[in-house]
Order: sequence, then structure tokens, then C-alpha cells
Amino acid sequence: MATSSPWVSANLAILNAYISGDVDASTTTAKLAKPIEEAYSTADHGVALYNEEMAARNQRTQWSPEEALEKWGPEQDVPKPGPEVASLPSTEGQLWGLWYAVLHTAKRIPWTDDAQQNKLLDLVKTLKARPDPPPPSSMTIPLKRNWIWESGKLWSNLSMLGPSARESWNDACGYGSGWTDTEQQAWTNVNAFVARLTASETADFDNYAVWALSDALEEEIQHSSLHHDASGPTQLSLLLTVASVWIQIAGKHLYERHLGEEESGQGDFEVDLAARGTLPWTRSSFSNARWNFWRRRFAQEAQNQDLSEEVRELAAKSVEIIDGFIR
Repeated sequence: MATSSPWVSANLAILNAYISGDVDASTTTAKLAKPIEEAYSTADHGVALYNEEMAARNQRTQWSPEEALEKWGPEQDVPKPGPEVASLPSTEGQLWGLWYAVLHTAKRIPWTDDAQQNKLLDLVKTLKARPDPPPPSSMTIPLKRNWIWESGKLWSNLSMLGPSARESWNDACGYGSGWTDTEQQAWTNVNAFVARLTASETADFDNYAVWALSDALEEEIQHSSLHHDASGPTQLSLLLTVASVWIQIAGKHLYERHLGEEESGQGDFEVDLAARGTLPWTRSSFSNARWNFWRRRFAQEAQNQDLSEEVRELAAKSVEIIDGFIR
């Protein structure tokens, strides 16, 4: 995750002041949101309007006049912005900067610090509740096709949070990051925060839960010379910790949200605990058979003497939690 961007750095300073209690949520939200809203409602001060029209002119030549008009609208006389305007931060760039800063802040808050993690969650909720700014007054068909303006929403759908999180997940230990204690803690912390976003229904990251549980309980440990490597027990310890965090924070929510979504041909059968890789459910499944498999795998790892007592206890607690809601 790039934190050297001036947009990210500025947002980090604002978020640090909020987390430390120096400013309240309302003030913080206004500082973060207003520059983005100004760019959004002016189509990046006219830059996006111009760029999309230039792209549309090329596209119109590929279609019949009737099709070009339907798909791209009539040609618009959009003035080319001057260099002083073209250099202003874009809506998209500022949204990347906002969400990267939020996720980076989450990495620095211990996953067990409920108060601080929830404080950051409350800020995201406040942003989501903020009224969407008006679209550009000169909205055109080409601009409407741009993914920033396509939905007509900015805050109510937390625009760009999903793509930002997906890019941030490239920083997982073993890929964009190594295996130091600090990096492992950061990865656990940000997973906890995204789990809180999910459990509170602020955002939908159910698939991230599946990735965490599948990586820890269904897949073989991967060793690769292409990325940062670590011993099997080190990798498994982190994977189990992250999976357990998801169960503690969002397990019951995920189970209840997907209750009844059984896949065809699946029942309450048991899968061999030694099975890895190809298993009888789709990647996104939350079937009862899969929950049962996850529970049994947590129980198995709770007895794994190659793991620390702390990780074994997390696995055992996950079993207790699943037992508390599975039907």
C-alpha cells in the first residue's frame, strides 16, 4: 500500500488526530470529504469532462452515426483545462488516498483494541451517512460512463473502498510484505477492521472472510521463491490467527447472513480433514458442510503442537464460537 502519496500522507495526519482524540468525527469527516466532494461535483474541475469527451470522440468513429449518438451522445464543445487546473487532485485519486489512509490506520490499531478499531469504524459509518454531493451540472453521457460518476453516488456506496481494499490485500505477508512480527500484526489488524466493516454491514467483504478461512483451513501452505517466504509453522500461525479473528468478529454475522444458501448436492456430510485444495463447494460458499469442516479443522489445529499456545487457544476459541451459532 503506497503511503508516500501526498493525499495519503495528508489523510493519515487527519486520521491520526482523530484516533488520538484531538478532533471529533464531524470535524474529521468534513476535512476528509470536502476536497473530494468539490472535485466530484465539478468533474475534477472540468478535467474529467474534457478527458471523457476526447475519448468519446475516438469511440464515435467506430460506430454508425445512430449508434454513436446512442452510446456516446452528441459531440460536446468542452474547453481544454489549463495546466493549473489539470494539476489539481482528481476525485479518483483522492478516494484512493482516503481509503488507503483508513486501511493503513487500521493496520496500526491492535485487533484486540475494540475501542480504537470501533472508533475508526464509526468514522467510516459517518462518511457513509454523509449526503452524496450533487453530480456535475454539465453531466454528459461520456462522463456518466466513468466509474466514479456512473452510479451517481459517492458516500452512500463508499465509492472506491472496495478497489482500495483489494489493492491493499496485495500487501499480505508473503506477497507485498514480509513475515516480521510487525508485518504479521499489521495484517491481522487490518483483517480485523475489514471484519468489523462486514459484521456491522457497513460494507460487504464476505469474500475476504472466505479467503482467510480457506487459506488457513483448506489450502496447503505455499512456499515460493517469487515472494517473501517463511516456515510452514510461521505461515500457518498467521493464517489461523487471521481466520480466528474473522470468526470472533464476524463469524455469527456471516453464518446468519448466508443461512439457507446450501449448494446443490450438499448436505450435512463430513469431508475428510486431510482434504486440501479441491473440496466439494464453490469458493464463495458458506454451506453447513463447509462450516462443519472449518469447525473440525480449527479443532484439529487446536491440538497442533507445532503452533504456539496462543494460536492453539485462538483455534479452540473459534470452535467454541462456531458451536454457539451453527445449527
